Amino acid sequence: MDSNTNYIAGETPVDINNNIENVGIAVFNTDKLVGELTSIESICHLIVSNKLESCIINITNPFDNTSVLDLEITPEKRTKTSVDIINGSPFIQTDIFLNCKIYNIDENSNYSNAENLEKIRQSANSYLTNEINNYLYKTSKVFNSDIDNFNGVAIRPFRTWQDWENYNWIANYKNSFFKVNVTTYLLSSYILLSS
Repeated sequence: MDSNTNYIAGETPVDINNNIENVGIAVFNTDKLVGELTSIESICHLIVSNKLESCIINITNPFDNTSVLDLEITPEKRTKTSVDIINGSPFIQTDIFLNCKIYNIDENSNYSNAENLEKIRQSANSYLTNEINNYLYKTSKVFNSDIDNFNGVAIRPFRTWQDWENYNWIANYKNSFFKVNVTTYLLSSYILLSS
C-alpha cells in the first residue's frame, strides 16, 4: 500500500513545478489545537461530514498485493448518521454510499469481468471501512473533538435543553463507539455492481 496517505501538511514530497500543497486539517478542541489529520483522515472527514466532492484513493490491488489500484470516489448519496446513547456512551453509526471508478488500467487485468469487479469493490469497502473507523476513533479518543458535528444528531432524543447540557456532550464524546457501513458502487467497462 502506498504510504502517501499518512502524510501531514509540510511532509509531502512536492514536485518542483508545484507551488501549492494542500494536505491535512488542523483539529481543535474548543479553542485549543489538539492535532492534525493526515491526507486519508482528511478524506474520511469529508466523507463522514458530507463535504466530499471527489478524490482519488489507492487500495491494495486484490490481484497483486505488490501494486495498488487508484480509485476515483464520489458520493452516491449523503452519508446517514444516527446517534444513540447506550449506558451513557454515544453509539454512532454512519452509513456511507460511494461511487468508485477505476482510475488506472493494467493491461494484464480484466476489469470487465464481474467477479474481478466484485473483488475490487470488496477491497474498496474494506479499506474505506477500516480507514473511517480509525479516523473516528482518533477524533474521539485522541483528540476528543467532534469535528463531524455528531452533536447535531445526538441532541435529538433529549427532551429539554437542560437535559442536553446535563449530559455534557463534549465530556462524553471521548467515550463514543462507532459502527461504519460502507457501500461502494463500482463502475468499470459499463458494469455497475452494488452491495
